[in-house]
Amino acid sequence: MTTDDFVFRTLIANHPDPATASRALAMAEAAVLRRAADALNALPQDFECDPGWGDAAERLRRTADGIEEKASASAPTATPREAARERRLEQTLDTIRTHGGKWTSSTLQTVRRATGAPAQRGTARRDLAELARRGHLAQHGAGDGRYYTLRRRKDGA
Repeated sequence: MTTDDFVFRTLIANHPDPATASRALAMAEAAVLRRAADALNALPQDFECDPGWGDAAERLRRTADGIEEKASASAPTATPREAARERRLEQTLDTIRTHGGKWTSSTLQTVRRATGAPAQRGTARRDLAELARRGHLAQHGAGDGRYYTLRRRKDGA
C-alpha cells in the first residue's frame, strides 16, 4: 500500500460518513483519470507513438467510467462490508446496553465467541473505539488499561 493509499483510507475511516467520503474520493479519482486522458489527447501528434496514446486515453476514460459507476451504485450493493460493520456495531451497542458495566476488547471477544460470531481482537478494539467516537460509549484509561462504559445522557435519563 502506498503512502497516498494509507492517507486516503485513514481520511475515509475518520470521516463522519465514510461511505460519502469514499464515493467523493472515487469521483475525484475518476476526474483525475479523465484529465489525464484529455492531456494525452492534447499532446502533439507523433506518428510513431500516436496509436498508443489514443489507446491509453480511451483506457483511462473506460477506467474512469467504471469507477464512477461503482461509486454511484446504491449503498447496499456498493458497500456490503460497511453494511455488515453497521449491523455488527448495532448488535454490540445493544449487547452493551443490555448488560452494562465495563467493556474491554477482551470482554467483547468473549461475548462474540459465545454467540458464534467472529471474534478478532483488532475488530473488537475498532468497534469499541468507533462506538465511543460516535458518542455511545465513554472511554476510560489508556493503553492496556482502556475500557468503555455506556455513556448516559446528561439529564440522567
